[in-house]
Amino acid sequence: MTTAAGGADALTRFVVEHAAVRGAYVAIPATARAVLACHPYPPALRRILAELCAACALLASTLEFTGSLIVQLQGDGPVRLLVVECSASLGLRAMAQWDAERTQALGADATLAELAGGPRHGRLVLTLDPKGAGPIYQGIVALESGSVAGLIEHYLATSEQLASRLVLAAADHGAAGLLVQRLPGSGESDDAAWTRVAAAVAGLAPAAMLASGPATGIIAHAFPHEDVRVFKPRDVRFECSCSRERVLRALRIAGAAEVEAIIAERGDVEATCEFCSRRYTLAPEEARALFASQH
Repeated sequence: MTTAAGGADALTRFVVEHAAVRGAYVAIPATARAVLACHPYPPALRRILAELCAACALLASTLEFTGSLIVQLQGDGPVRLLVVECSASLGLRAMAQWDAERTQALGADATLAELAGGPRHGRLVLTLDPKGAGPIYQGIVALESGSVAGLIEHYLATSEQLASRLVLAAADHGAAGLLVQRLPGSGESDDAAWTRVAAAVAGLAPAAMLASGPATGIIAHAFPHEDVRVFKPRDVRFECSCSRERVLRALRIAGAAEVEAIIAERGDVEATCEFCSRRYTLAPEEARALFASQH
């Protein structure tokens, strides 16, 4: 299922001329709203999910891949599970499982680590799933008590050996992010440019990140002293890969006995997508037909 996110939802890549620095800016007002509208997430979780959606799109834009980039948190804290998935074509979806009372008790400013129950109570995993086109790659993000941007910056520096600066912003009307990276092979001649760019990113205010207007203007505002070349923007959208065919496949895997038990309990078979909340309902005869060839 795909929901159009509108022309404002886009990712724009850029490079700093005469310096080994690349970057990308993403704005996802409609996409973030569509993701968050699927479930009644509490304030802290809404903010974290929106920031991770923006971060996931930015990370995906730096990779040449097919399939999906998945960020997954598993823990025993107030948030038991969190998943953000971005396709190679920048389709985004997200979901979370949480304890409402424990999450609300943390307050609206809770960090990702606090939602997980503390740095030692959860783990954040980045997975590059090529969907059968190659091996799966996984990286572990150290879950410290800091911002989402800080966690990902640390991961990129330690695991990918890429000096990076990331700033994320989220509000009720959407989310945005800006990522800059110092490219491999840069030398001392690039030191001054990288210092200026990194300082400019660190000084960005959330209001500037979330401002309406073309990406070219926001990038120019962020780096007024740099010669920046901006590339054609790419659309970003809310996109869920659930389908009736996938539900039928899952029921076949569950088996006839499980399906019969569901029919006996409720009279039909219903499956709800954890990402987009779309419901799929099968009449008893339709569900039983899945196993007709086994008799």
